[in-house]
Amino acid sequence: MATTLPPRPGAVSSRSLRHLAWRPVVLGGFLLAGSGGLARMSASASSEPALVTNAPSPGADVHAQVVALLDATTRTGTPSDDAWKRLGPRAAPVLSALVVDKGTPTARRTLAVSSLALVDPSGGAVTIRDVLEDAKAPAVVRASAADALRQCLGLDAIPTLISRLQDPESQVREAVAVALGRLGGQQARQALEDRLPIEERALVREALQRGLTLVEP
Repeated sequence: MATTLPPRPGAVSSRSLRHLAWRPVVLGGFLLAGSGGLARMSASASSEPALVTNAPSPGADVHAQVVALLDATTRTGTPSDDAWKRLGPRAAPVLSALVVDKGTPTARRTLAVSSLALVDPSGGAVTIRDVLEDAKAPAVVRASAADALRQCLGLDAIPTLISRLQDPESQVREAVAVALGRLGGQQARQALEDRLPIEERALVREALQRGLTLVEP
């Protein structure tokens, strides 16, 4: 009978060798599969659309510029006509919103009225007229609207202005009297002359007389 020799120390059986031979193959397969998965993940990530951050809209920028100009004018007392002209009609929607917004501070609202007449005289006329005729609006805002309407409509503003010579607010009547005088013409002169004898407030009478001096003969 053949004698089976015991394995030498450190020797590896053929079965073990066959088992070990499979390990690199299996490991390589896993690595290949892993690299393919990583490649697919990378490709998938690159194909996904990038997130877009919310950038400020152009309208928000115009609103900020309009408010900054109004507040700067409040501080300095000098309107920046050149700055308004650079903004142009883009500022009109913002100014209109400020004019009609009862929550707008009075000083800012007053300047918004005159500025609207500057940047958009034709489009802003309706808003300005509505404010002039709004008895609930602050008197100083309505007084600003009287002269702004003159700038917007010219002689076409005379009928609306004449109706405001009987306004309950004396500050509005003063502004209307001067605006009519600046417009001039026989219709404006007649309205000022008719109002002068019945006007009770001294400051308004002075404004009526000033208006009459401004009317062209």
